[in-house]
Amino acid sequence: MAVPTEVLWERDPHTAAKHTLLRRYLSAWFPIMAKQFRDTGITFFDGFAGPGEYTNAQESSPAIAMEQALRSEVSRWGTRTRLVFVEKHRGRAEHLTNLLDARFPITSRPSGLVMRVHPGRCSDLFGQTIAEVDGWDGPVFANLDGWGVDTDYEIVQRIARQQSSEVLVTFEDQFFIRFANGEQQAGERVFGHSDWRRVDRLPTAEKKPFLLGLYREGLHSAGFVYVLTFEMIDEGGHSLHLFFGTTNKVAVEKFKDGLWEVDGVSGQKFRDPRDPNQMSFDIQNPNFTPLESRILDLLGRRDHNMAELREDALLETIYKKTHVKRVVDKLIGQSRVDKMSTGPSHADRVFRLADPKLF
Repeated sequence: MAVPTEVLWERDPHTAAKHTLLRRYLSAWFPIMAKQFRDTGITFFDGFAGPGEYTNAQESSPAIAMEQALRSEVSRWGTRTRLVFVEKHRGRAEHLTNLLDARFPITSRPSGLVMRVHPGRCSDLFGQTIAEVDGWDGPVFANLDGWGVDTDYEIVQRIARQQSSEVLVTFEDQFFIRFANGEQQAGERVFGHSDWRRVDRLPTAEKKPFLLGLYREGLHSAGFVYVLTFEMIDEGGHSLHLFFGTTNKVAVEKFKDGLWEVDGVSGQKFRDPRDPNQMSFDIQNPNFTPLESRILDLLGRRDHNMAELREDALLETIYKKTHVKRVVDKLIGQSRVDKMSTGPSHADRVFRLADPKLF
């Protein structure tokens, strides 16, 4: 999609799916964090906030964040809750301010909720706008949904240094592939170094995996222990990548729960960029072949218990932990995997790759 120039524009299927995912994750994030961080407060930061609505939809990330922050499950804790929105287009920032004030009147907001809209560039304002509301005292969730090449690496670095903080970043690999041999400096800002330009010397099939792997490494280096990445594909075959960075394993699980509920809302399909076969599927009718291959590969190296297989699926694939049992049961039924021991816990159930059989 071309970058719009007007105040409002039409919401595309990718954005609709992202909004569904964001709502489902924030419905868990706000109440959990409000309860846990009553002493320091919590902050939702949107670095590319937009006008708050579209020509064909009233939903937006700022509106979703406000709705979730105002729920009784959040406000009951009395936690100072900060929502900071930055938008470089002044007309959109003004539209957003008016929309939020009209839809969520100040008189309806709890005393501990602070909302600010700032016109300007995210890279210029993120630090001071969060500081102005004492946001650096506690955890920050940063929604960095620019046009795929707008999120400076220094932003994710700073968020990563903040205890219990998280980022959701939109990433556009095709931009970097096109401009690797030019004077474009966006890559240096996004990756934090010039190594990304090596993509220009790689075969076409290796370009995307290289860029995605490099950015994933960058998020790990910044301080995010767990990084979830996935590709969204709309009905027209257009793809977009999202990266979720966190230091909390439970957050990965909650975020993935939201992901697996997105499909069917706006015709999205998904695939794991690390799957060499680049298989895409409807999440409502998933294809578990990549997970089968992953489990067989792990068992081909050594025996694993169910806890280890579930952990690997959570952190290293697009699948959920709950998907593992059905795949293992299928492989056992096909005599491709043997159960070596059983017991009440996942750690007690050990599996081994079955010996090959001729018949």
